[in-house]
Order: sequence, then structure tokens, then C-alpha cells
Amino acid sequence: MSEAEAEAQPTENLIRVKELTERLQRLQADFDNYRKRIGREQEELFRRLEDQLLLEILPLYDNLERAFRSFNKNQDRDSFVEGMERIFAQFHAFLEGRGVRPIVAMGELYDPALHEVLITVEAADESGGKVLEEFERGYLRAGRLLKPSKVKVGKRKESTPSPQPSPSQGEGG
Repeated sequence: MSEAEAEAQPTENLIRVKELTERLQRLQADFDNYRKRIGREQEELFRRLEDQLLLEILPLYDNLERAFRSFNKNQDRDSFVEGMERIFAQFHAFLEGRGVRPIVAMGELYDPALHEVLITVEAADESGGKVLEEFERGYLRAGRLLKPSKVKVGKRKESTPSPQPSPSQGEGG
């Protein structure tokens, strides 16, 4: 290697490092812009999904409002109850259409994955470990827990063992 080549080598290396550094900075800026754009697009997607859900719920709200207005005007309890039953059925169909299913809790064995225990009471042996009362219904969607059931669970009574005579220590001595 000649002396001129040896002197040129560090300069070329510095130029190459500078080019790579600038390229890295541009890539980093591009990535930051990409990340921000994806974040904005995700926010917009979530807003649109919420809007779609709200548009499906609004008829239920409108029907409730109409039922209350009608009741306030006519005071016809039978028609009001009938309207509420229809709205409940409409809401039930809405949830079922989205795969939402209630958790069956009453009389079932306590399952910490599905039930949140609010109260534990001593119970007869046959109801020990079982749900005795459901305070709030829980729900699953596609096998995934949306909301646990809030329950009262029976706890088996502790059987108190009768005292056993202890072996005497130091006999004969």
C-alpha cells in the first residue's frame, strides 16, 4: 500500500461512516413517521368500530325513549311492560349476535376463572364449593371472559377432629 493510499483510506472511511450515519438517521425518521401514522390509523379504526357499535345500539336507546314517552303520556302499564319486553329481546339478540353468552353460575362448582367471590358462607357438605347465589351475571364471548360472575360460595364446614389421647411420655420412670 502506498503512502497516498494509506492517507486516503481514513478519509474514505470517514466519508463512508458519515454516509451510513445519515442513512441511519433518515431510516430512523422514516420509522418514527411510520409509527406515528400507524398510531393515527389505529385510533381512526377504533373510532370507526365504536361508531359502528353505537349505531347498532342507538335503536335500542330510541325504543327505550319512545317507551318512556308513551308511558308518561298514556300511563298504560301493560303496553309499557310489553314494550320493555320487546326492547329486552332486541338487546338480547344484539348481544347474542356478537357471541356474548351469560355464564351459568347457580349451583355450579366455584371456578376462579369465571367467578368473583363476594361472600363465602359455611354450607352443608353437598353445597360446599358451589355457587349459592349470583349477585351479578358474568359473560363470555367466544370462550373468553368478558366479565366474571359475582357470587356467594358455600364453604365446607371444617370438621373438628375429636382430641386424641397423646402417648404418654416417660412411662416407668
